[in-house]
Amino acid sequence: MNSLYANMRNETERLWGRRKTKGFALLAVMIPLLAAWALAALPEDSPIQSALAGDLPMLMLRPFTLVLLPLFLFMTAADLFAGEAAAGTLKLTLLRPITRAKVYGSKAFALAFYAAVLLAVLWIASAAAGLFIVGGDAGAGLAESLKAYAVTLLPMIAAGLLACLVSISVGSVGGALALMLLLYVAATALPFLYPQAAAWSLFSYSDWHVLWAGGGAPAGSLLRSTGVLIAYCIMAYTAGVVQLERKKC
Repeated sequence: MNSLYANMRNETERLWGRRKTKGFALLAVMIPLLAAWALAALPEDSPIQSALAGDLPMLMLRPFTLVLLPLFLFMTAADLFAGEAAAGTLKLTLLRPITRAKVYGSKAFALAFYAAVLLAVLWIASAAAGLFIVGGDAGAGLAESLKAYAVTLLPMIAAGLLACLVSISVGSVGGALALMLLLYVAATALPFLYPQAAAWSLFSYSDWHVLWAGGGAPAGSLLRSTGVLIAYCIMAYTAGVVQLERKKC
């Protein structure tokens, strides 16, 4: 357990030392501020401002989970496995007195940790940015938006674990990232062609928070979708561990 904790801490610190992590954290702060200033520039009686001013955290969540956070997960997963394998640092890590399963677990934990951090930063920045909106009620809907951000973490973790699996299986960073993006675009577009596939497509759950907002979805539907996402996490994590155990570094 000590080796697992030490490696989890090491991977977390290493990820924070990368420019990509700090860059995405900066985007999570700047985008809500820029959106707030844009809304504040509108006339006070503008219907757009009245509709969006009090719900900035929810307004920011959709584009963030659709584009920015998946891109962060894909790029980071590609660096953690394909990138380190190409650079030889993964082989050095595996020479330490720690099992491959713990190495994989520590890297997956670091990825999930920063997904949670970025969501938290976005929520705090969006809620604070609401104070800059003229006529905006910054306190309205904060509890609902916090719940939405919390439940969004599960599909993002599932997407990150799938990205880790792809990264282990592909030998280069560019190839891993290209394959992840191709899978993401295909899986996102598939429900438009076959709507029945939406229930089983992982990336259809990027706006999963909508089902939780306002208590509109029945409990059975929420329980079913939660089970699907947990199953994705278990399968992707297990396959990733097995793949790393078989990988010759």
